[in-house]
Order: sequence, then structure tokens, then C-alpha cells
Amino acid sequence: MLKKLTSLALLGAIALSVPVAAFAEDAQGSTTASTASTSHPLKQLLQDKAQALGISTEGKTNEQIKSEIKAALAAKNTERLNKAAAKLGISTDGKTTEQLKADIQAAVQAKLQEQATKQGISTEGKTNKEIKADLKAAALTKLKDKATKAGIASDGLTAKEIRAALKAGHDAKKAAAVNKKAAKLGISTDGKTTEQVFAEVESALKAKWDKKAQK
Repeated sequence: MLKKLTSLALLGAIALSVPVAAFAEDAQGSTTASTASTSHPLKQLLQDKAQALGISTEGKTNEQIKSEIKAALAAKNTERLNKAAAKLGISTDGKTTEQLKADIQAAVQAKLQEQATKQGISTEGKTNKEIKADLKAAALTKLKDKATKAGIASDGLTAKEIRAALKAGHDAKKAAAVNKKAAKLGISTDGKTTEQVFAEVESALKAKWDKKAQK
């Protein structure tokens, strides 16, 4: 979450600082030819940024485009902050962007510390980044333990790969169990997915129970 906020802030800084610096350099040119050669790509840069934000540039000066880009980025930043605040149960009423950022950061830190405490991880003197790293390491250890119990080799695998292997193992066991039931009920499994076979098994069992109930 915080990475997204930081990335947005950096995007805003790039959108505003790069064109300003370049226009200052352009103003120092001594000939019309040099001015044209430097302003064209810069104008294009602004237009590209504006287009990405859904801003029309037709008939507008560079300053007008820059101003609208700045406003759009600020609006996006506010929208992201409001969404983050809503997820964390933080009120946004009467708060500035900076106040909201501070509240979100404090809430995130509190949640990280709570999670760390549950995992038996010390948070004393650690930054949010360090706590996240410790939580990630603890989660990976748990996944490896699960994989070992399931008979899956996890050496050299990422957390995502281990989760995928665990899911594949779980799906294989489920398919074997469903196919076994299908065989007992005389249901063919050829060319069918586990879900299709399961639905047929359920239907057959229901019909069997209904028939018994009518006796």
C-alpha cells in the first residue's frame, strides 16, 4: 500500500519537475531553430502524460497542461488515500492530505506490530519495512512446513511456487477422492473435470437418498 503511495508521489514529482527544468533550458536558447528543437519533444512529453491521465490538450498552452496534470495527480493521490483510509477504518473528515497520510501510516504500523506479536516476532526498534520482512520470512517458513508435511520438496521455491504446489497437491487428492466415489456409483470420469464429476456424484447421491426416503 505504502509503495503505491510513494510511487504516485514520485510520478507527480517527475511530471512537474522534468518539464519545468526543461522549459527553463529552452528559454535560454538564442535561435528559433534551437527553441523549436527543444520545445517539441517536451510538448510531446506533456501531451503523453496528459493522455495517460485522460486530459485533453487541444488548444492548451504548456502551462495549462502542466496545471491540469498536477490537479489530476493530486486527485488520484487523494482517491488512493481515501480508499486506503476506508479499508483501515480511518475517518477522512476535515483532514489534509498530510494528516491522512500520517493516520494511514500509523494504522499500517499498528497492524504490522499486531501481526508480528501474533507470530512471536519482536518489533522493538524495527521499521515497518523490517517488520514486513520478518513477517514474510515467518510466512515462508510456515509454507515450507506445510509442504514438508504434504511430501512436497520446497527447497529453492518461492512462497508463490510453494502455494501453487500445495494447491496442486490438494486438487490431486480431491480429484482422487471424487473419482473413487464416482467409480462406486458407476459414473464415468472420462473427459470430465473434477467439478463435473463431483456434480454428478452429488446428483446421484441425492437421487439415492430421495429414493430411500420414499420407501
